[in-house]
Amino acid sequence: MRKIVIVALIGLGIFTACSKKKTIKAVDDDLTQGTWKVTLYEEDGVNETSDYSAYVFSFKTDGSIVATLSSTSISGTWATDKDDDHVDFTLNLPVPLDGLSDDWEIQNNSSTKLELKDISGDGTLEYLTFEKI
Repeated sequence: MRKIVIVALIGLGIFTACSKKKTIKAVDDDLTQGTWKVTLYEEDGVNETSDYSAYVFSFKTDGSIVATLSSTSISGTWATDKDDDHVDFTLNLPVPLDGLSDDWEIQNNSSTKLELKDISGDGTLEYLTFEKI
């Protein structure tokens, strides 16, 4: 009986690891198709979406990101990675988009929407949602 439990736990661990890799691959594949916009940015209960909603974001397969507003382009980086029990999404962008730079936790993702959450060191919550244009 003990062997069965151990084998089941190992199997569950392998399944979970594979599942996270598929999630990372799915996010990567989805984001690199088309362009995206911010439809929600909320920090500590304050909606600041309008600070970012006019930008169009292009996520590149090499981990770079380009945000465009009119004829101005801003470059940064992005990455997905697995953490203990969730998938992280890391954004690094310069001013004026540096408020989006963080290690986000992926809450939900589909081919048209990516919902992120961050709990800061002081306990404040931030939410960020990208939607495909």
